[in-house]
Amino acid sequence: MRRIGEFDQEKSALKFWSFLKGQGIDSTLEKDDDDQKWSIWVAEEDNINRSIEELKEFLADPEAKKFISIATGPMEKAKIEQPEESPKPKRQGFKEYKLREKWASRDRSSGTLTLALIITCAAVYLLSGLGSNTELVGKFFISEKLDGRLSEFVAGEIWRIFTPMFLHFSFFHILFNMWWLHDLGSQIEKKKGPKHFISFVLILAAVSNLTQFWMEGPAFGGMSGVVYGLFGYIWIKCKYDPGDGFFLDPFASILIFGFLIYGFAGGGAGVANWAHAGGLLVGLAWGYGSALRWNLGKS
Repeated sequence: MRRIGEFDQEKSALKFWSFLKGQGIDSTLEKDDDDQKWSIWVAEEDNINRSIEELKEFLADPEAKKFISIATGPMEKAKIEQPEESPKPKRQGFKEYKLREKWASRDRSSGTLTLALIITCAAVYLLSGLGSNTELVGKFFISEKLDGRLSEFVAGEIWRIFTPMFLHFSFFHILFNMWWLHDLGSQIEKKKGPKHFISFVLILAAVSNLTQFWMEGPAFGGMSGVVYGLFGYIWIKCKYDPGDGFFLDPFASILIFGFLIYGFAGGGAGVANWAHAGGLLVGLAWGYGSALRWNLGKS
């Protein structure tokens, strides 16, 4: 969710918010009790740029026909939700959301694509005999050969740069990765949209898998490279673009960074440390680029 602008007058805020709802753009209107301003928040990343352009048009000419024709539809149906402690009477017109309350009671259910990835990983884990069926596992490796040339990929098996993310070799391995995939992936999918999310996951998988392959060979698997990328993205966004609404527990940051350091320090035999590092760097860069573009007013 992203704040695209604010109004000094409630009437103008309601009018523009109503217009967005009429256009099918999922949005909310929030009143700032401190300075009596009204903020417009848009839920889906895919609608941000369009909403900003519409806002510019509205500010230039709020009486334009396009803003008047549907301005009364959603306003008459929606209702404001006031905090219980507020002595003010309820007023009709819009639904108000408090961000602190939203973050505190955030939706913890899995996104659709996130859940599909979790189910796929669980299915591969079970079908591969908990990672012990070498014949099946080999089909998911980035390569089954040790020539360092990605022979299968070059021959047309392009999917192999992605499929190692579905492999897991122990209960705790898959539990750790699926837990973080659910928590981090669902946030990104719901706030940025499914197309953004799956594209991001595939890029993270490709980069982390190729990094691990180039550094240590083809015998590895797991979703952790993707997880580290998702973590890096959200960690940066929380620091430099908190208005995007992501949440990350401070202890989680210590745990994930600590495990990365522990792995490179020699702990945890068989850990795909380079996949973790590759995914993390991509996530950090992607998150920083997103935050920078927004702070510069370019997105």
